[in-house]
Amino acid sequence: MRLVLALAVAGLTAAGAPSEPELQRAADRLVATSDIPAVITLVEQDGRRTVVASGEAVVGRRQARPDDRFWVGSVTKSFVATVVMQLVAERRLRLDDRLSKLLPRRLREGRRIRLRNLLNHTSGIPDYMGLEPWRSAVARNPRVVISPRRLVTSAAPLALEFRPGSRASYSNTNYLVLAEIVQRVTGRSLARLLRERIFRPLGLTATAYESGRRTVRGDQMHGYDVSGTTARDVSLHGLGGPWADGAIVSNARDLAVFFGALLRGQLVPPRLVVQMERIVPRSHGEGLGLYRLPSPCGRWFYGHTGGTPGYITFAAGSRDARRMFVFAFNGVGQDAIHAMDRYLDDLLCR
Repeated sequence: MRLVLALAVAGLTAAGAPSEPELQRAADRLVATSDIPAVITLVEQDGRRTVVASGEAVVGRRQARPDDRFWVGSVTKSFVATVVMQLVAERRLRLDDRLSKLLPRRLREGRRIRLRNLLNHTSGIPDYMGLEPWRSAVARNPRVVISPRRLVTSAAPLALEFRPGSRASYSNTNYLVLAEIVQRVTGRSLARLLRERIFRPLGLTATAYESGRRTVRGDQMHGYDVSGTTARDVSLHGLGGPWADGAIVSNARDLAVFFGALLRGQLVPPRLVVQMERIVPRSHGEGLGLYRLPSPCGRWFYGHTGGTPGYITFAAGSRDARRMFVFAFNGVGQDAIHAMDRYLDDLLCR
């Protein structure tokens, strides 16, 4: 689930938070002037949170609500990275551990790859989305489910695309491998670890790790492909899963709570949060499960974006977590992405 929302859309300023009527007018205007079915917008400043929704959560059937849930795509990776960093804090893992030690004989080049390389996409492991069986299977059936073990195995015997640590290149395979590592180290599934270590302690009642075949419940927005003349419901198109690279369903409030807690050092010790925020030189902002997102206004924000069939999500905050932002869109297409760019810039970089 690649980062399909351009990083430049993160136009976030330190000016006073927009009022609820201002946010509502901006959201209504976006929906009225674009082919995006719905948008949910959250702005939080100094503990004061405002969430608005506009448009149709289910086209022709239901309006969007501020507490609607949605597939967050690759924002899932920040949750997975948090579990990994908690295990680092507990000294059950080390960032410099070699993959050959953590998962013996799992990948051909495992001795060259360290844990940190998986977290910040500097491993050189090919992305399974460019390999078989993923390419052919998903082309034949967008709802196909391929086991994560099989997806990792498709990359396991291949040569690395570059020397680990020499540069960053986004690969979903990295996070499937991380899921195997945490399960081996703890003896518990990733789903259970996320519930016990993040969802329950933070009270994230709208958040769940729903791997395997996608489902869409009544409290969720549907996702649409809006690249054609009519919106096409692609809510159940799971890109082979989803798994540890994109299997979380959440809502705007829960995402703001999670990233706020993470940035404030409530989930991971502050010294390790600093490492998560440290980006790979000459990269697109890759850190250890976090991205440093630029803005036209000259400020930096830390979080993640997610793109998955029918949905685009942006969730990030200032380094001190005083300002938090979540945007969820349920329509994907070239024109829609351009409209999202303008929306964020106009709303948050004025």
